[in-house]
Amino acid sequence: MAAGVMTARGVAATTAGTVEGLDVDGVLSFLGIPYGDDVSGTHRFRAPRPPRPWTGVRPAFDLGPIAPQPVRPGGAARHGGAPMREDCLVLNVWTRSRQGKRPVLVWLHGGGFFQGSGFSPWTDGTALAAGRDVVVVSVNHRLSMLGFLHLDELGGAEWGAAPNPGLLDLVAALEWVRDNAAAFGGDPGNVTVFGHSGGGGKVSALLASPSARGLFHRAGIHGGPPFGLKDSGRATLIAQEVLHHLGVRKADPDVLGSVPLERLMEVQSLLGVGSVPTEHGMRFAPVAGTASLPAFPEEAFAAGAVSVPLLTGTALDELRYILLLDPPWARPGHDLDEATLTRLVAAGVDDPGDAPQLLERYRALGDPGRNADLLLTVLSDQFRIRTKRLAHLATGPVFSYLCDANQDSPLGAFHGIEMPLFFGNVGRGAHPLTGEGYDRAADVATRALVSFARTGNPGWPASTPERPVQFRFGDTGFEAGPETRPERLAVWQGITTSTRVDPWGRAFGSLA
Repeated sequence: MAAGVMTARGVAATTAGTVEGLDVDGVLSFLGIPYGDDVSGTHRFRAPRPPRPWTGVRPAFDLGPIAPQPVRPGGAARHGGAPMREDCLVLNVWTRSRQGKRPVLVWLHGGGFFQGSGFSPWTDGTALAAGRDVVVVSVNHRLSMLGFLHLDELGGAEWGAAPNPGLLDLVAALEWVRDNAAAFGGDPGNVTVFGHSGGGGKVSALLASPSARGLFHRAGIHGGPPFGLKDSGRATLIAQEVLHHLGVRKADPDVLGSVPLERLMEVQSLLGVGSVPTEHGMRFAPVAGTASLPAFPEEAFAAGAVSVPLLTGTALDELRYILLLDPPWARPGHDLDEATLTRLVAAGVDDPGDAPQLLERYRALGDPGRNADLLLTVLSDQFRIRTKRLAHLATGPVFSYLCDANQDSPLGAFHGIEMPLFFGNVGRGAHPLTGEGYDRAADVATRALVSFARTGNPGWPASTPERPVQFRFGDTGFEAGPETRPERLAVWQGITTSTRVDPWGRAFGSLA
């Protein structure tokens, strides 16, 4: 949490019981509030249940458990030191006062669909609640195998296994917000759900989900057009692999509930889910063609299911984040050969045969440098083109942004660089953007986010397919105008890149 003077002050009555929060420099924080009951044991793979009521006053001073997941060295610090347990259906609330009727911003964390938590130094809700007088909520939920193992076709439906339990967790969290926001000074009739990376993919899935209809009124997809979603056939094949490795002949609640968590994590790792995105990192992801997600997001958007105001955007150099892992092919004097470059690009388009044509078009724009540089450009632009195409299928107003900060660094405007700006957390958690210029960028970004939450408009014109408008912010200014570098997006004409493919994981998987 943010550093400051902390005193216990203030209680709020939720539908399950009373909680007491901490006052941190005038902002009340209520941490680790249950929004669902325990989902371990025989409750694995089932829909979430309401939280078990408690008596008395429950302290809400500490972050609650995060979902079981592979964690990189130092990862615990990134999650505030929170413990890791299956019983992880908890959320955090930040507010200036329990009185009033403020916009509520519900934050969904990134990390694909396999890691992450509702708290990090970059997305601590204290500064946003203090500076912009809103209520901020962040959510932990089931991830990866525990959140998206698809047992429905293998007999799981007979005993209550639910498709997409991790997505249903988010629906339950939004229902909690509907029923409890007023107790924290929030307006349940003005809820904005927003997320980055995998969190943006979760927002897309919620927009396409009948289960979430009416639970939020605006949505933000940041750096996160969804990757790696599954149809039920493919998801069932993956579930069969899991049962085979577990030595289980059929989906059985007692057997699956008694498998030690450590063994489930071993099998998950065996199938390719690791602490960084890999080729099989999205083995477990939302499954379309189910009750909670009847269609892939782009199909639902195209059918007119999405009419709420939408804030979307990316950073300019999304995939340069990979340079933090120092891949050998990106080092000076090294490069990717043409075959590897083509294979990695092909992994991110629906028709792999389009990859040579796409690379040819990029090269026609001018000297792209090394193949490694070309790969970073193509896959960074892929975030932009996916985001643009998905957003322009929505029937409600769409507001687009592009962050081009950090251009003096080889990392450029990498994946996630803009989110501490939107939260007002510049300079925290080893973030590279510090100084007066980025304080100004954070002021612009937080004002835009909260204006969008209050009114449905962040302060610049909506974008349409006929007249694309983009708000650019970062190193050199803040302005709404035509798209940045539109010629790089034009090369994607006629090339499909849908939610079913995962170029991000393939590129990370090529580190050797």
